[in-house]
Amino acid sequence: MLAWSLSIAGVLLLAGVGAVLQLTANLGYDQAHTQLATALTKQADEASHNERVRAVDDESARAADVLLGVTDPALVTDAHRAGLTTARDHAQKASAAAMSLTSTRVPEPGAKPSWFWELYARTARLEADSRAVSTLTSDLGHSSEELGSATSAIGETGLAVLKAAGGLAAHIESDNTPSPNEGVLTLRELSARLVATTSFDEQVAQEFRDYATTVQQVRDGHVATLAAEAGPLQGARQQIEDFARSLVPGVLLDFQWADRVNDLGGDNGYLSGETRTPIESGQYATILLSNSVAEEWPGDSSRALVAHEAGHAIATKCRSMVDNTDSASAEAWATAWAIGMGFTDPGNGTQAYGSPPDAVVQQAMACR
Repeated sequence: MLAWSLSIAGVLLLAGVGAVLQLTANLGYDQAHTQLATALTKQADEASHNERVRAVDDESARAADVLLGVTDPALVTDAHRAGLTTARDHAQKASAAAMSLTSTRVPEPGAKPSWFWELYARTARLEADSRAVSTLTSDLGHSSEELGSATSAIGETGLAVLKAAGGLAAHIESDNTPSPNEGVLTLRELSARLVATTSFDEQVAQEFRDYATTVQQVRDGHVATLAAEAGPLQGARQQIEDFARSLVPGVLLDFQWADRVNDLGGDNGYLSGETRTPIESGQYATILLSNSVAEEWPGDSSRALVAHEAGHAIATKCRSMVDNTDSASAEAWATAWAIGMGFTDPGNGTQAYGSPPDAVVQQAMACR
């Protein structure tokens, strides 16, 4: 009877121990499972953030490549090129490291075992997985910081390139006068945008490439314009163009030369000119002159006629003053302006259009 009682007690003891082990194993597993689930959530959030930061970093690197593709040393100096190359390489290296981290496979908890010995083993694995995932999350955080730093470095150097190059527009324009208005106006517009930009991305990098293309167009336009004006009258033509530009500061001028303008020219005894201006806005004009104006330069009639055409051009600067309702009013204004500037030869427009009213002369004198 005693032996039988001891056997029952042993069984009960073992059952109790087993129950305690099973309970402890379950509790330990549940805690480890919760820790891993929390770690995985943090890792997923950090990986998502890292991918977003990497996308910005990659765009910055591509934008840097666009700038580095511009070979004009005036627009991208050697120092800027070196700095931008270093920043771009750093960004690409940081991106590759980030991609490796975000592609790292993370563990899955799997199904919960039944027996305590299985639970203990699985708990140990879950705890190890939690530590590994936490380490990966930390690495992703450091990677995101590295990506952000690389992006900032590209942005800082890229903006320096944009602003320095954009600031050269006036110098480029001055060095390449004359050059067609269209290219110069585009140069001014793109320059203003580059100088005013506050962030560096692919869009503004493309604008920089467009700016570089426009710079070359202005240079090429200058060469082509000089070639078109080559010949025995070239010196006089350039003096006339410089003279006209000096009369209308702030107004961009193109010139076209021909034997006849409006069917009038030296072969039928005339000096002739015409000025074309934008209708609604813009301070620019195209002045057409007969070659006879250059042939007679610097005679008083040539100077007065050029002043008359300059009067049409400067009207784009003083639109609220000018009556352009009809041709007669426009010609009266240009004649009055030339008179107000001191050009009294009949070539100022009085021979062709008559003397303008004194009131118009006084009004035109306010436009400078």
